[in-house]
Amino acid sequence: MNSEQEDTAIRLQLLATRLLRLARSAHGKQGIGSAQYSALAVLYERGPISVVELARVERVAHPTMSRIVGGLEKLGAVERRMELQDRRQRQLVLTAPGRALYESISVNRVEAINTVLARMSAGAARELAEALAEAIRSMEQRD
Repeated sequence: MNSEQEDTAIRLQLLATRLLRLARSAHGKQGIGSAQYSALAVLYERGPISVVELARVERVAHPTMSRIVGGLEKLGAVERRMELQDRRQRQLVLTAPGRALYESISVNRVEAINTVLARMSAGAARELAEALAEAIRSMEQRD
């Protein structure tokens, strides 16, 4: 890695941290952290999946995801349901309150990001979104 690329990587890491902090502030008094929000987002987008699959998607260890899911269960946002085909298996299901929680936080996050984007030109905002999408695709292909 050359010096300019390393400087850019360091700068992007710092910017990503600040952007995540901004997004987390949109959680308000909802009482969930970023990892829990991310798990809710996966369940919202994909529907019922196992803890093992959710851990794989989120790239965390199974015990870590079990703790995250346990917190969401205590909030009533997620429940485990028995698989009809294999009663030994459990699927995580987003409850109605969990769906409402995700949607509420998502709206707040979008508003926070829109505040930032409103200070940029439309072209710069579009370029930023495209560059981030390309970077994420590249990272996902690497794994």
